[in-house]
Amino acid sequence: MKRLNISVSVFELILVRVFDRFFTELTADPYHADYLKEADLKRLKEVQRINFIESVGDDKEAFFLRYKSLGRFHFERGLPYVEYYDAFNMLRRLLTEEAEESGGIENAKMIREAIETYIKSAINAGAAGYLDETLENDRITLLRQISQQFDIVAIKEHLQWVLDVIDDIRHMNARPSVRFDEERCKCGRWLNSSEFEKFFEDPLVRQEIMQKHHDIHLVTRNIYRSIERGDYHKIFIDYINMVRQSMYLYQELNFNVTQQSLIEDVSKDALTGLLNRRYLNEVLKSEVHLHALSGGAFTVAMLDLDHFKAINDTCGHQAGDDVIVTFAGLLKRHLRKTDNIFRYGGEEFLVILPGTKAEEAFTLCEEIRSEFEKLTWSGCLENMPIAVSIGISQYTDALKDNPRRVIFDADKNLYRAKALGRNRTVK
Repeated sequence: MKRLNISVSVFELILVRVFDRFFTELTADPYHADYLKEADLKRLKEVQRINFIESVGDDKEAFFLRYKSLGRFHFERGLPYVEYYDAFNMLRRLLTEEAEESGGIENAKMIREAIETYIKSAINAGAAGYLDETLENDRITLLRQISQQFDIVAIKEHLQWVLDVIDDIRHMNARPSVRFDEERCKCGRWLNSSEFEKFFEDPLVRQEIMQKHHDIHLVTRNIYRSIERGDYHKIFIDYINMVRQSMYLYQELNFNVTQQSLIEDVSKDALTGLLNRRYLNEVLKSEVHLHALSGGAFTVAMLDLDHFKAINDTCGHQAGDDVIVTFAGLLKRHLRKTDNIFRYGGEEFLVILPGTKAEEAFTLCEEIRSEFEKLTWSGCLENMPIAVSIGISQYTDALKDNPRRVIFDADKNLYRAKALGRNRTVK
């Protein structure tokens, strides 16, 4: 094969020799095993064998289309791109080892160059397949989001800006249809307006948001440079980074703007200043959209004050209110501005933790529970068993048809914590 600079038969022989070892190592990886069903292994092995062996004789275009299709094949089975990429790095290692063991000294350099050309080309074409599928999924999600009503037009304009970038990538258009200058795009102009300062009074928060916006534009410039070079691997990596940052920006802007509106609409709990249940569906929907676009984790925690009826009955409702207000203040101190804290009802609280896995949420909730347990109380409350039980649940794709199930699961774990003796966290 001319493109590989060595005989097709020589390279094909090396591939044949390492293929079984490659596939065995690949399927033995426990991470890959999570994505591969037993019924798929036979077919997958045959698909891989055909692509690896037959592709050696392909011309450049046929090779690209073959591995682009392979990228789509793996995307549809839920295999993350990083695992596709690592698999070809493994193949590079095995091919190099085989070539060193069996190749002649005079051919060593050409064989190494051929291996590198083959691997890089396969990775690049596979990235194109992943990219196509990801762009289409994100485009549909963004169109659905853009159709919603927004209090601030700039939020919608930024989503449209991302959608325009997606269209440029889909058509491999190296001439941008969007503005690169972050101060001249519509969202950037709003970030420099007095209205932005109205919603974000803290200058450090404003600076953080503007930095995120700057970083989004910076990584997008890199995307267009990679389009010029036809580097699908780099396009895909930078695109995922751009979308993830854009969705975090969208979430932070949308949440704070809506939160400000809620204050004006008296949609906060009067006693604690926390959000009430009226805003829960909106926040949950926003987190589910963010997860669909970027894969970012989020976790829900349900927290219920233990023996609260006894506190009210023994010490009075004013004392009960004092316990609730104290616990609400403790939550505010421990949680980030981007976390969403709700007074769910009575002595029950709900927290949505963006960008947080269940294990991280468990550690955080245990810190909250432990500190609350150690608080000292006066008067009638001094001898009351004041503590909190917590149940947590992480959102997964399995819940996409019924996102509120994550709340149900957290509530179920809360009741498990109660059943196990209270004053504990269960995940």
